[in-house]
Amino acid sequence: MKKTGAVLVGSALSLVAGHAAASGFSVSYQSVSALGTAYAGAGVLSENASNQWYNPATLAGLKQAELSAAVHQVWVDTTFEADSDGSFAGLIPQSGVGPGDFEDVEPFVGSLFMAVPISDMMTFGLGVNAPFGTKIEYEDNWGNAISPLGTGSGDFYATESDLKTYNVNPSLGIQVTDNLNVGVGVSYQRLDADIRNAGTRLEGDDDSYGWNLGLTYSPDDNNHFGVAYRSKIDYDVEGDITFNPVVAGPLAGTYEGETSVDLPASLQLSYAGDLSDRTQILMGVEWMEWSSLDKLEIDHAGPAPLPNPAVETFDWENTVRYSLGVRHAMNDTTVLRAGVAQEESTQGTDNRSAISPDSDRVWLTLGAGFTPVENMTIDVGYAHIFVEDADINRSDKFGAPLVGTYELDADVIGAQLSYRF
Repeated sequence: MKKTGAVLVGSALSLVAGHAAASGFSVSYQSVSALGTAYAGAGVLSENASNQWYNPATLAGLKQAELSAAVHQVWVDTTFEADSDGSFAGLIPQSGVGPGDFEDVEPFVGSLFMAVPISDMMTFGLGVNAPFGTKIEYEDNWGNAISPLGTGSGDFYATESDLKTYNVNPSLGIQVTDNLNVGVGVSYQRLDADIRNAGTRLEGDDDSYGWNLGLTYSPDDNNHFGVAYRSKIDYDVEGDITFNPVVAGPLAGTYEGETSVDLPASLQLSYAGDLSDRTQILMGVEWMEWSSLDKLEIDHAGPAPLPNPAVETFDWENTVRYSLGVRHAMNDTTVLRAGVAQEESTQGTDNRSAISPDSDRVWLTLGAGFTPVENMTIDVGYAHIFVEDADINRSDKFGAPLVGTYELDADVIGAQLSYRF
């Protein structure tokens, strides 16, 4: 039987990611060379095989077989401060309690890309990566008030979340003319999750399929444009939802359930302008359709009066990331990169998720690429992500108040090895 975990939600609910690095629970870190320019121009350059993630048409610019492996280490600093006194379900008034901090979680993200020319005009690509995910753990008994059962109010919103996706994406890039390339790909994606709070635990997995396509166009020798679209991925998830005694009493137990989840489509626009033989100005815009994650309705086999379906409303907004970067070749073996990006939040104060304190953010990035031998390039990159303070004001989980402010920021370092055969 398929399990559902992360995506079934109930009062326990948290399909969303609490990392401070990207909107919703998307994982931006797929290419270290692209990280160096804050992902500006990633969908038009053919620097290495990892560019195919942003636009499969970039494969057509690779004329040698290549393997590119990237790793990213992420450090997220997140704290929660209760900013008002609270009472649990109108009872037992109390002063704000805590702690509300996340346990130390340092995600490690890897990706692997391959490109193989199959003719002078056509290149096959394959990517293996993790485009969505989160790993969150709260300290015990956090929030604004303690329930009569001794549980912190924040525990009813989130205690732990472990959500992973695994994506396999074969694609094909075709050179149509000297200045036009097109590309197309398909994705097999698997979701694996374990979501917990004081009331419920959701465990499960599912798999589904999607597609992507793109093109690059150079009207002259100095200006290069790219556009790419990646479809949403629909999951029809069957699995288990466990209701804990703290909310279900004698009806506590594990029941079969099912729900549907749509992970968002995206549209990416890229530009690279040659300022000289060695210097490029890069721009990028990425739109993500997070409004597809409107709400989850979980039908389950539990008895009344357990709510059926259990409903979690997200009401998220679509997001846009704007990026600007520069790429400068010092010589034939060394490239320097820098970038800045501004990214919108999926959420506001009233619909912010306790395990996804998403907010508007600014990326500042630096990077470099080195070619110590003819067929090998090593890229390194660093990003600091400044996240606006994220207010939350909710009381929709069993009367438990959650009113306060998250303070977030993140640091990312990455290294990538590309080898050409």
